[in-house]
Amino acid sequence: MAFYVYIFLLLIMCIMLFRGAVLIKFLSNKVKVIAFIIIAAMSLRYISIFIMYFSSSMKYLYLLKVPFFLNLPSIPIIAFTVLYIFVRKDNVKFYYIFIITAVLCAAYAIMMYKCEAVLQNLEEYKFILGYTLVLSNQYIYWGYLVFNTLVIFFVLAFVNKSNANKLGIYMVLSAACITISELIAWLMGIRVLAENILGDVGWIVVFIYALSKVKKTADRLNYKAPSKVSR
Repeated sequence: MAFYVYIFLLLIMCIMLFRGAVLIKFLSNKVKVIAFIIIAAMSLRYISIFIMYFSSSMKYLYLLKVPFFLNLPSIPIIAFTVLYIFVRKDNVKFYYIFIITAVLCAAYAIMMYKCEAVLQNLEEYKFILGYTLVLSNQYIYWGYLVFNTLVIFFVLAFVNKSNANKLGIYMVLSAACITISELIAWLMGIRVLAENILGDVGWIVVFIYALSKVKKTADRLNYKAPSKVSR
């Protein structure tokens, strides 16, 4: 049963990423750049997951270390981006997202250089096939957990704000809660699925919803009433 749920979630992620790629061309230039970075990064992660899960040999799989963990910087970038869109604080400029993205990318590069990853056979966890990578430094996972917890506390302050997108806020809360629950279970040794992808799916759904809202807003702003025919 877990196998079919896992495959279903992978297909959902592929559909969401394709939807995001389609939406990119309809966005403003600054949002388009961030969206492209996120979609590209998460696409690389899930290509590596597919390769590792369906691989019959562990040879060369360690080379997938960099793309495999791209959710670690991508999810925080998604969180900051969607919160900017949903909270609607006019005094906060979008270029802060670019600064945060640059800092997270630099931190990720350092992390990949310094942290070792262990290649594991999923048969150890009673899965049919496949391999996975696990970072040897557990503090990185705890940092990811703390970040999602902080997101929950932050968005709770905007639930009752009239100018905030209520549905978007609740979607962020759901994605963060799913990520926290999944990661805590994994840290306790409870592995339901081959990879921790429930949180990824939750966040990418929120991101696609945010992009669709940006597109609709841009469509309204770009709408022009038919000009009168000159006589």
